[in-house]
Order: sequence, then C-alpha cells, then structure tokens
Amino acid sequence: MATRLKIKVIDKEKNLDLRLPSIPFWLITSLCSLAFTFKPFLLKYADDLDEEAKAILKELDYKSIKEVFDVLKSNGQFDMVDISSGDGTEVKISIL
Repeated sequence: MATRLKIKVIDKEKNLDLRLPSIPFWLITSLCSLAFTFKPFLLKYADDLDEEAKAILKELDYKSIKEVFDVLKSNGQFDMVDISSGDGTEVKISIL
C-alpha cells in the first residue's frame, strides 16, 4: 500500500532543481486539516482571490481531500506524473 508522495522538478533553463523528500500521507492530510481550520478567514479576508477561486474553496472540504489520498493509497506505488523534455526539464510525482 502506498503511503508517501515524492516530487522532483528539474528545469535546466531556469537553473531549478527541486527534489522534495517523500512526504507521508498522514502529514499531508494533517496539514490539510489544519489549513481547513483557516478556510473561513481566507474566504472572508482574501480580497485578491477571484470569484472562481472563492467558489472552489467554498466547495472544497477536508473529507474530499482525505478521500483523494485514500484512493491514491489503495492503488499502490505508481508515477502520477512523469514528464521529460529534450531541454533537460523533468517533472516527476510518485506515489510510494
């Protein structure tokens, strides 16, 4: 069963080499839970958000996020995104 998310982004043109260590799903869901605590304040005081973003945030809830991670976990290990280009740009998001 997959339990971690790993992200790698390399862009030779912009001299970017981002490699995040594998992050456990429990940590991601815990941080999401904390973020949803502040959701009402964000919707009330973030004037720079457009109406579409506000509508999406209003509909989004912790239960939906948790469900996404439960489905990802149940599918085992796989590469969710694996893109490489000829100029050395690489993006890889793996479920481990």
